[in-house]
Amino acid sequence: MYDVNTKRIDEVLDQMSRMLALLETLTARGKEALLADEIALAAMERALHLSIEAVIDTGNALIDGFIMRDPGSYADIVEILRDETVVSDEQAGVLASVVEFRRYLVNEYTNVPQEAMIALAGRGLPVLRQFEPAVRSYLEKELF
Repeated sequence: MYDVNTKRIDEVLDQMSRMLALLETLTARGKEALLADEIALAAMERALHLSIEAVIDTGNALIDGFIMRDPGSYADIVEILRDETVVSDEQAGVLASVVEFRRYLVNEYTNVPQEAMIALAGRGLPVLRQFEPAVRSYLEKELF
């Protein structure tokens, strides 16, 4: 039997949902309005960062709980989720680019490419929104 921490996954996905709602509100303002508002840009950085962390944390919880192969990197977590059919090939491609952006938000935070972040948030939002139902569907299929 698998030991999947579904309580933790639920908490993380709930937080992710709140951050995605914030990202949707921010991206609806448009690029020019965002670029002119430092607080909105900071909020976007934080919301995107926490959404990325949610993908990583949820992926790790699934990998650990279902005893999948060990990831070698953050990008590898997405690949494992694709290999295990948690997410589709198309979703994995977008998630990989979103997760890759983490390095700017965490390591190179003094030089975050703001226009690229805004574009990525807009492009990544639909797939990030699909992540929670994909995970919940996988959990239902595998656990029940």
